[in-house]
Amino acid sequence: MNFSIFTLFCVTVAILTISPGPDIIFVVSQSLHKGYKYGIKISLGLVTGLFIYTIALSFGLSLVLDQFPNISSSIKIFGGFYIGMLAIKEFPVKEKLKTTNSVTDTNPFFIGLLMNLSNPKVMLFFISLFPQFLFHNSWPIKNQFLVLGIVFIVIAFLIFSLVSVLSDYLIKSKTSFNPKYFSYLSCFILGSISVLILIGEIKNIFE
Repeated sequence: MNFSIFTLFCVTVAILTISPGPDIIFVVSQSLHKGYKYGIKISLGLVTGLFIYTIALSFGLSLVLDQFPNISSSIKIFGGFYIGMLAIKEFPVKEKLKTTNSVTDTNPFFIGLLMNLSNPKVMLFFISLFPQFLFHNSWPIKNQFLVLGIVFIVIAFLIFSLVSVLSDYLIKSKTSFNPKYFSYLSCFILGSISVLILIGEIKNIFE
């Protein structure tokens, strides 16, 4: 088992989760408006959607990679560019986190679930990310995808929950904060990961 790759995956997931994006912005805005319990329920729905995508990916893309291992390099290069694009999107900063728009009183779990299941970009994101971080030489790819998916879900839920509690605290204490620093850090780290992935795959091609 390659612990350095696994650790890098955990760091990447944490940075991606905390980066200003639709999921975390929605969790923050609803937690600010309705409290941390509501935000945590939305988070449960969001990660349930991630679990469904993980199962689909593990028993879909993994079978393709087992049958056609040469496709793996192409997917990794695509994923490297995709992660680089995510880094670019962090700049310039748009302070969306101040949004406090509310949704209707629909079940918050269902709202979170529907948000992810109705967003095909989540599957595209997983397809781009997971093949970069295969961490074991002998485990079947589908097993590694399942592990990566579960780790992603656990980290995402912990961060969403923490952000929900923090948002609730900030609104009650009337403390303001600026999310731009998270964006700058995310941009740098995601950009670095993208470059490392692309350099590694280019070296493999020419070796």
